[in-house]
Amino acid sequence: MRLLYSAGSPFARIVRVALLETGLDARVIKQEVTRVRLYSAESEVLTVNPIGRVPTLELDDGTILTESKLIIDYLDACNPGPKLLSRDGSDGWRTLAETGQASGLLEGIVSWMRASASPKDKYAAAVIAREAPRVNRAADALEVAMANGAYTGPINAAQIVLGTALGLVEPRLPVWKWREGRSGLSAWYDRIATRPSFQSTVPPPL
Repeated sequence: MRLLYSAGSPFARIVRVALLETGLDARVIKQEVTRVRLYSAESEVLTVNPIGRVPTLELDDGTILTESKLIIDYLDACNPGPKLLSRDGSDGWRTLAETGQASGLLEGIVSWMRASASPKDKYAAAVIAREAPRVNRAADALEVAMANGAYTGPINAAQIVLGTALGLVEPRLPVWKWREGRSGLSAWYDRIATRPSFQSTVPPPL
């Protein structure tokens, strides 16, 4: 298998962390594509994925998988051990619900970040005005969820997505002081950020 990724992509980071956590990392050839090249007509990604996005996973039979959640589904199928996105029983549905909540936070952060990087865009201010309250609502809900024991237990997709989302803020969106008033969420992130899979995939600053 071959994984095409960008070091700064949070969606690719989700897959990179998942590979390390499942023990499947050694089975995958990883090919980094720089951000500049990713958005160019010469991008290697375009030769296998016309959408041109990462992560892109090329299987040994030539099948191309895109989108981090779908790739996690495939990794779960390859992994004989505990599943990252289990669908068995109430715990499985809880993991799916938590993954959706974390994904919503990540999408809001990415939208805010992109708008902040394009201040001359006439829509940038409107995007920030929409996304800043959204991510704050999500973070407040996550603070309550932490107090109720959410995002605990063996590492899973929900924890990976949430850790990736929060790990994107300080290097890419420092204007958002997400830790203020959220001691539970902050402590949770500090714990997961020490895992080797997160330590070895820290996104570079802009």
